[in-house]
Amino acid sequence: MESKKKNEKYKCIHCGYIYDPEKGCPKNQIKPGTPFESTPETYLCPQCKSKKAGFELLR
Repeated sequence: MESKKKNEKYKCIHCGYIYDPEKGCPKNQIKPGTPFESTPETYLCPQCKSKKAGFELLR
C-alpha cells in the first residue's frame, strides 16, 4: 500500500495541473520521487499559484 501512495498523482482543482511524484515539481524545487503528502504546506501550484489544499487525488 505504501508504494502505491508514493505514486499517487494529484490534480489542481483550479487549473487542472497534475502533480506527478515521479517528476516532482522543478519550479518549486520538489525533487522527483517526492509524494504529494511530503511537499511543504506552503506548496503552490506552479501554473495558477493555488494552495496545496486546492489539489485532489487523481483517480
